[in-house]
Amino acid sequence: MNKYPYIPQAMNDLFKKEKSRIDYLFLRPILLIVYFFLRVLIFPIKFLLHRRPLGFEGRSIDCLLAFGLKYLASHEAAELLIRHIQIEPLIYRFLLKNFKNNDESPDADVVKGMDGPDYQETANNQKLNGIEGDFSVLSFKEMIANSMTIGHDELSYEVAERFDREIFLKNLSQLRKEKPEDHNQYSKKILEFNKKSSFQILGCTNVVMLIVIIISILGDLKTTVKALNSFGSDSVVLWAMKHIYSDNKEVLTDLDFYMQVYNNRSHYNSSVFFSDPSQYLYYHIVFHEFVYSTLLTKSPNSVS
Repeated sequence: MNKYPYIPQAMNDLFKKEKSRIDYLFLRPILLIVYFFLRVLIFPIKFLLHRRPLGFEGRSIDCLLAFGLKYLASHEAAELLIRHIQIEPLIYRFLLKNFKNNDESPDADVVKGMDGPDYQETANNQKLNGIEGDFSVLSFKEMIANSMTIGHDELSYEVAERFDREIFLKNLSQLRKEKPEDHNQYSKKILEFNKKSSFQILGCTNVVMLIVIIISILGDLKTTVKALNSFGSDSVVLWAMKHIYSDNKEVLTDLDFYMQVYNNRSHYNSSVFFSDPSQYLYYHIVFHEFVYSTLLTKSPNSVS
């Protein structure tokens, strides 16, 4: 992990510390080998025996994640993960904001969309689910009860389904004047339990890899495939950011380095055999950190 100029400084500093962690040096290579053989063996078995959810998958995944966050994850890793859980829906909400907050008289299609099921999360205020949901993470019990992991993966598909190119471009000038909501509006109380109880064994790289491995083992085939391809919507975010910052060459240059590898560019690819757990950290979590920071701090106008 080297320091790269297009990655936010906080992420560069975190990754610099990560390189010296014992678990990064010794456990990470083992997990990579385990995952390589795991995906070769387990997905054919899932195809035959576990193609549809049986009801225990989401709870089991979040139980193990809760245990890991409470007792094993370093505070930096837990903080990064919870922050990501809260930042991602705020980015999506920002990109979809123009659908609902247009000062002009909305078109019939827009009105129809606002009355449709896609916008009912606001009324329902789903906990840890839906782009318009409540993403305060107060306890591990709450995290498990609301299937946080699977709910988070579904956000990617929701934004890809709701995003409308023409409406986005029509409202682009207004969107450039706005900023995403502050993630600090959501509670991160769960991190207090991590501080008190964790043995600080796992850094962010291994936490992410173990999440991918756990989902691969416990999830049914359909859920697992959706989860492993759930950051394909980053191509939508990248496209939107290129338009928002089309006049800012500095940001455009940075965005070029977040171009995704082929198998992660869209939901059309669903091959689990080419998935890479490292992509989730470097192409998804770090990318969203960059997007969120850029939207808050950088002007869409050209830099002289």
